[in-house]
Amino acid sequence: MPLKSKVQSVGMLRAFLFIIIIVFGFWLLNERSLLLIVLEGDKSHISKIIGLLWVVTSFYWLVLSKNISDERDSFNNFDFHNKNLSTAKFFNGLKNKKEKDILLNALESDFEKKLSYGLIAAEISLKLGLLGTIIGFILMLQPIANLDNTSAENLKIALASMSSGMAVALYTTLSGIVVNTLLRIQFHISSTSITALLNDLAFYTEESIE
Repeated sequence: MPLKSKVQSVGMLRAFLFIIIIVFGFWLLNERSLLLIVLEGDKSHISKIIGLLWVVTSFYWLVLSKNISDERDSFNNFDFHNKNLSTAKFFNGLKNKKEKDILLNALESDFEKKLSYGLIAAEISLKLGLLGTIIGFILMLQPIANLDNTSAENLKIALASMSSGMAVALYTTLSGIVVNTLLRIQFHISSTSITALLNDLAFYTEESIE
């Protein structure tokens, strides 16, 4: 039965809180100049690309979290006026005597598609980090190949170039791992919310049929 007072889910609040915690963490790193060290040390600029990927994907995650929150609110309050919501389509399908399992599978596939974009972005960030590692090692080995003589000045230049290449390898790897981990946590939160919603829909329809 519909609830008398509207229930608001906390999914969107949880998403904003998680983003605030991450941004605060980045701010602390920036205050200690650690973020600047990574960005300046990465001559390939891959770390910046990885960071931009996180910003864009996190914006998409907030939009997805809002959508999941709306879906949850729609189900909790039995308010299916918004025909664009998947829950509204699900209950309209039930009213039209469509098979419950087919509707649930369609709903699950729709959510999996939305989650897949974030998981792909997480995988890309890791691959970009690996690409930066390879580029860094190439830059590190190049001075040795070009070393004509072993004078102190040439060795100093070669070591400086090798150090720069190693910095690229390490900083891009670090950036890729951090962003991959953050995105996986973010979309795991969304995945658990979706699973809970799908389970509630399945339990509700089972009870209604009985």
